[in-house]
Amino acid sequence: MQITKEIEWDMGHRIPNHKSKCRNLHGHRYKAEVCFEGSLIQEKGSSSEDMLIDFQDVKQILIEEIEEVCDHGFMIYEKDSILVDFFNKNKDFKHIIVPFIPTAEQISKWIFDKLEKRYAAVYGKNLTLSSVRLWETPTSTAIYKK
Repeated sequence: MQITKEIEWDMGHRIPNHKSKCRNLHGHRYKAEVCFEGSLIQEKGSSSEDMLIDFQDVKQILIEEIEEVCDHGFMIYEKDSILVDFFNKNKDFKHIIVPFIPTAEQISKWIFDKLEKRYAAVYGKNLTLSSVRLWETPTSTAIYKK
């Protein structure tokens, strides 16, 4: 069985070495779709009986791991010295420093890795995160699968 859940947030970034305008500061309305696989819960009388996982439980972790971390923040590559210096001097601006260039491809993998650890810690082997699809624009997506 598979289920999916989506979450949206606003975030800025830049691609420092990009040949075109994406090297400039800009932002997107990101959307991520997370897909889970597993077996239905068979515990009779359980609140989650015949579900893979309660969608509210999925939503809560997405809010904690993605929205609260990223929404209205600026994602910065740790070796982008121009922006790292700026945000170090202006710590009251929300920013997320990451060890990769914040492309859609890398952000989708980062989200997958964060969520895989969190859901495994809570739900064990009964639930598997199978993919994260990230929309950077309404027509451009990156999909990460393990």
